[in-house]
Amino acid sequence: MRQLKKIGFISIVFFLFLGIGEEVNAEGDYKVGTNSLNIRSEPSLKSEVIGALPEGNIVNVLDIQFDWAKINFQGKTGWVASYFLYNSINKVDTFVSVTADSVRLRSGPGTNYPIVAFAKYGDTFSWIETKGDWKNIRLKNGQTAWIAGWLVSSNQEHTSAINPDTLRGKTIILDAGHGGLDPGAIGIGGLLEKDINYSTAEVIKKKLVQAGATVIMTRQDDRYVGLHNRVNISRDFPSSVFISIHHNAHKNTGARGINAYYYHPADKNLTIAIQEQLNKQTPLKNNGVQLGDYYVLRNNHPQSILLELGFITNLNDLSAIQNNQYQEQVANSIVQGLQNYFH
Repeated sequence: MRQLKKIGFISIVFFLFLGIGEEVNAEGDYKVGTNSLNIRSEPSLKSEVIGALPEGNIVNVLDIQFDWAKINFQGKTGWVASYFLYNSINKVDTFVSVTADSVRLRSGPGTNYPIVAFAKYGDTFSWIETKGDWKNIRLKNGQTAWIAGWLVSSNQEHTSAINPDTLRGKTIILDAGHGGLDPGAIGIGGLLEKDINYSTAEVIKKKLVQAGATVIMTRQDDRYVGLHNRVNISRDFPSSVFISIHHNAHKNTGARGINAYYYHPADKNLTIAIQEQLNKQTPLKNNGVQLGDYYVLRNNHPQSILLELGFITNLNDLSAIQNNQYQEQVANSIVQGLQNYFH
């Protein structure tokens, strides 16, 4: 969750997950991720319902304001709950290849769903999203189906090789949010944000070191480190890149996806470079890049960003967040984003 809200003995703090301030990369085509999404005349649950969108429907979002997305509907302006939209349909460069013969394609993510088609070894499909061990793919006829993840390979798997020289000479301050007496958010099943922040940061550190970077952790274990001390560590290395690692939470369990924040205008391009890779290399919804008025960004040197790597209060996000493969994807995305930014 947001760093301004989580100090001391906080258990759970809820907030509007799209944040305050500027929204970047919010416009575009999104896919409806719930059975029936109400369209309202105004961005409020109290406003009139003027229509509904079925699951899988593609909508063009004109603007996002907090939890609401503005769309065109039958020539009029309508509003839908933004946390039921995701834009993984834009990942046309992400695909899976079938690695077995006579593979069953199903209507849902599990063997209990009806078979809708078959695939053979070598068939390639666009990859839309992941749920557990299953991948949602787009067929050549435009329809979608689900395939078992253990029966395919993806082009994302080829991004794991790290060039050992690309970040040589760069210093990265890696800030695993919360710790010690500050648990951060508390997710489904009692998962503590501080723990998943640290385990993810450890994977990121390994990948950064492989790329030749010098990595400094603001905390080495499960201990409390104040925001002031985190910033002081970073400011001791004024030419470094500061990356604060967090995971989100919301009282609405439908809220999901990755958010990236910056405060100094000079950091916007850095944030976009990393978020673009997170969008390409991870299966979670991309909520874009936003202005974040957080202590560790506001009081830090330039080249400082904060990442919220999914919602631990959302079942789909949580299943990915706790997966080692997802943490590897996040780490690869950050390394590639830094490489693109510096080169």
